[in-house]
Amino acid sequence: MRAIECGLLVGVLLAAPGLRAEDTGQAAADRLLATNACPGCNLDGMDLSGTNLMGADLEAASLRGTNLENAAITGAHLRGADLSKANLAGAILGGADMTDAVLSGANLRGAFLTLARMERANLDAAVLVQARVDNVNLDGASLVGADLTEADLYDSRFFFANLRDVRLQGANMNDVDFGEAELDGAVTDTETICPDRSNGPCHW
Repeated sequence: MRAIECGLLVGVLLAAPGLRAEDTGQAAADRLLATNACPGCNLDGMDLSGTNLMGADLEAASLRGTNLENAAITGAHLRGADLSKANLAGAILGGADMTDAVLSGANLRGAFLTLARMERANLDAAVLVQARVDNVNLDGASLVGADLTEADLYDSRFFFANLRDVRLQGANMNDVDFGEAELDGAVTDTETICPDRSNGPCHW
């Protein structure tokens, strides 16, 4: 009886959507590249550098530590995806939906994020040095300790965002709206362009 019960349990687990072989690892990567869709898949640690994922459906997917360097991800659906510690250096993410996504510790150096949706995204300790983050909605996002040195933040929104201890040296914050944002410990310098178009250091 115990063997039968164990067999039934294994069958149930294997049938669970989150544990299907095609939803994990290389099989998931192959599925993504073939269909441009793999919502909820586990792609942790995969090498997808330089790939064309424009408009891809990766909602709620797990891409922790995934290499997406120089990937074309324009207009992709990444709502609720986990990209913590992913390598997105030089990636093109213009217009992507990353609402509620987790990008803590991610490398977004030189990434292109123009017109992306990033409401409530977690970018704690993320690196966005020289990234294009203009016209981006970051309402309610958390960027605690993030590095935005020389980033272009023109006309982006940070309503109720947490930017505590963020680095903004040399960043362009022209026309940025920090309505009710937390900016304690934010670091600017004389190369920073403040929201009122004056040169830094900025005064909040």
